[in-house]
Amino acid sequence: MMSNSREKSVSDDALRQALEAAQNEVNSMRGEMDALLARQDAMTRTHEEALLRVKAESNREVVTAALRAEAMRMGAHNPDDVVRLLDVSGVRRDDGGAVIGVTEALESARRERAYLFGEQVRPGVALGTTMAHGAPRPGGLEPFDARSASSSDYEARKWQFLARS
Repeated sequence: MMSNSREKSVSDDALRQALEAAQNEVNSMRGEMDALLARQDAMTRTHEEALLRVKAESNREVVTAALRAEAMRMGAHNPDDVVRLLDVSGVRRDDGGAVIGVTEALESARRERAYLFGEQVRPGVALGTTMAHGAPRPGGLEPFDARSASSSDYEARKWQFLARS
């Protein structure tokens, strides 16, 4: 009978030790999980901040490009200077990506600082003339006369001809 109670106490002690080991392992895993979650949160915040920074920079570049293009269209002597001197507080991008407030900002700058602008560029149709020159047409190939060509030109043309065949 003694052996039965001794076996029971040994098995109880073994079970208690196994339970304590399992609880320690669970606590250790919880600590690791908390550390990983904290690290994930920090990485998420870092990535969100970087994304906001990149979006703000791209918006600033798109707005600047739109202002510069419109300033050129309005006849600015130096569009980069005009853009630097503008009050861009009313210029922004909407959700669709379109830049809003460019014309108003440049009209205001044109009224306040007319010396930065020359005559507004108008298309040729508005003036009754054609301002654009026709696109250049590609010339034809000059005929090759093998009798008057130098020996190096002749050899080069011969190899070009043979390469196409």
